Parts: sequence; C-alpha cells; structure tokens
Amino acid sequence: MLLAACLLCAVIDGYDVAIISYVTPDIAREWSVPLSTFGWVFSAGLIGLVLGALVLAPAADRYGRRAIMLVAVSGATVATMANALAADLTHLVLSRICVGLTVGAMTALVVAVAFEVAPRRVRVLMVTVVGCGFSLGNLLCGVLASAVIPAWGWRVLFYGGAAALLVVGILFFFFLGNAAKTADRNGGGYIAGIKALVRPGQRGLTASVWLLHFGGVGTLYMIMSWMPSLLTRSGYSTAQAAFAVAFISAGGLFGGVIGGLLLNAIGKTWLLVNYAIAGATMAALPLFFDSWLIFPINVIVGFCVVGGYICNNVVAADVYPSGLRASGVGWAQGVGRTSSVASPLLVSLALQLNATNTQILLVGSAFPAMSACAAFLLIRARSLQPAIGKV
Repeated sequence: MLLAACLLCAVIDGYDVAIISYVTPDIAREWSVPLSTFGWVFSAGLIGLVLGALVLAPAADRYGRRAIMLVAVSGATVATMANALAADLTHLVLSRICVGLTVGAMTALVVAVAFEVAPRRVRVLMVTVVGCGFSLGNLLCGVLASAVIPAWGWRVLFYGGAAALLVVGILFFFFLGNAAKTADRNGGGYIAGIKALVRPGQRGLTASVWLLHFGGVGTLYMIMSWMPSLLTRSGYSTAQAAFAVAFISAGGLFGGVIGGLLLNAIGKTWLLVNYAIAGATMAALPLFFDSWLIFPINVIVGFCVVGGYICNNVVAADVYPSGLRASGVGWAQGVGRTSSVASPLLVSLALQLNATNTQILLVGSAFPAMSACAAFLLIRARSLQPAIGKV
C-alpha cells in the first residue's frame, strides 16, 4: 500500500508540474496579460519546491515519514484549491509558492520511503516505477488539458488535482500507518542534516549528486514549463500543443522503467549516455516543429529528460545512508530545483528579447550537458552505501 500511495503522489507531482504550462495561454487571454509576465508564475511554484525539499523533507528524518507526508499532502490540497480560485497574477503566484512548498516535500519523501520499503532485489525497478508516476501525471494532465480546457475552462484542472490530493491524504491517514512506521524504523536514526552531507570524504560525492540534479531538473522544467507556449508561438492551438507535449510524458514512462533497468545493468554510464542524447535532441527540437516528426522526437526527449530525472533520484537515494536519506534526497532535489527556478525566468527573458525557439532551446541544452559531466564524475566516485549493484 505504501508503494501504491507513493506512486499516486508521484502522479500528482507530475500533474502539478505540467498543469501551469497548459493553463498559461488561457489565463493570459482571460486576464489580458502578456505571456512574458508568467515567468514569475512558473518560478513561484518552483521556489516553493526548493523550500519544501530543503526544509520540510529533511524533517522526516527527525519526526518520521508519515507525519511530514500528511502535513505536506494536506497543505497541497488546500493550496491547489487556492490556485483554482485565483483572480489575478499576485494571487496565482502566492498560491503556486504554497503548492510548491508542500509538493516539494512530498516528492523527496516518496523517493526515500519507496527506496526503504522496496525489496532489495527489485529496489531499482520499484523506485523507477514510482518515479514513472511523474510522467504519468504529465501525460494525464496533457490529455485532460486538451479535452477539458476548451469545454469547461482552465480552473477545472486545478479542481481535479485537489480532489486527487484529498484521496491520497485519506489513504495515508487510514491505511499507511504501519508501513510508514516500518520505513521510519528502517531509517536507522537521524543524522545531522547538511553538515553530514558536506563532511570530509562526502563533499565531492554530494557536489556531484547536486550537479546531476541541477542539470536534470533544469532541463525537465524548461521543457515541461515552456514547451506548450513555444509550440503555440509556432502556430499550434492550445489543444494541439497539449497533445504534442503529451508525447514527451509518454516517452518519460518508458524512460523511467527502461532507464532504471539500464542503470541497474551498466551503472551510471547510462546517465552519461542518456544526457548526451538529451542535449543533442533538445537542441534539434525546433527543426521538427513544422513536421509530424515532432511526435517521435518528443518521445525521445521525454525518454531521456524525464527518464534521467527519475534515475537521478534513484542515485541520490542510493548514495546516502538510511538516517540521512530524506535529507540527502531533499537537498539534492532542492539544490537541483534552483535551476528550475532560473530556467523559466531565462526563457521569459529570452521571449522579451525576441529570441527564436532555436536560440532558446540551444541555450537550454547546457543543462543536460551539466548532468552528463556530473554522471562522469559519479562514475569515478564510490557510493557510501552500495545498495543496488553497479549504481
């Protein structure tokens, strides 16, 4: 049941990340504001994600996984409803910060708990399957956006997200007590947060994990936040853009599972190859905006970008001992998500400067290049706690 609840949380995380990108064109039209003003709307949620990962998630090593998860899920439900009721950009920015704060904690805890509860022999597969919930949420949001927004408007997507969070909260409250206590016992005791992450002998490994996440998360959020708007800028309707971006999420579903198997088989070498392909494909994307080839190319982008993000979390959970795992994953995601705050603002600035889609995505390919460099460093590093073979 705990793994199922973790999967549902990951689905909601993916849904929440995607939702603002799908509703932005319609909100801009309804409120008569230019797209270039939405950089802070995107980054507000991402600032919250950083704070949630850095502050709330590490508290689970001290106070228990279940307690912090219930706080996070409850807060996310209320904040998502506030998104649906937003009447102006200020209201929307504030509510996105609150959603990010709570969902950021949920995401880190999902990885830590799934890693601890899954049987050792299938740990990579289980954690990557849970991680694929992120792609499933992206895909679900894209499909719903293309059908729901034209018929009932953008607010309905937020109502649906709040309803799903309410269901997850009920599951955690009534059914997951014993499983969560098992995860806490497996945690092995709290270790003093950030000081332990950067102690001598650990600093290089931590820095590499942070760089891996910085590049991977920056790539993911640039693609998921702005790809629908870049496509509509090229002449796509809102529904057509949502449909095209859904192929990225579909590719991510395959990338998470297959990437996890490859990670288990050949280790971090897979991440090096994965991010090299991601960078090259991302830079070439605008060449296919006017072709049906955009659909298979988007599948490749999703396979590498989303699949890489999922595998990054497996690596972060593996390299830290149990009592430091929530802190380690939380800090990796928090530091990584600083790039997710910067990348939407970077695109917003580029749009104000009238940069072309080609220029925007070419500069953005620097993010997967960072992750490729980090993967190379991790190949040479040694895990503190080898838990899954060659990873």
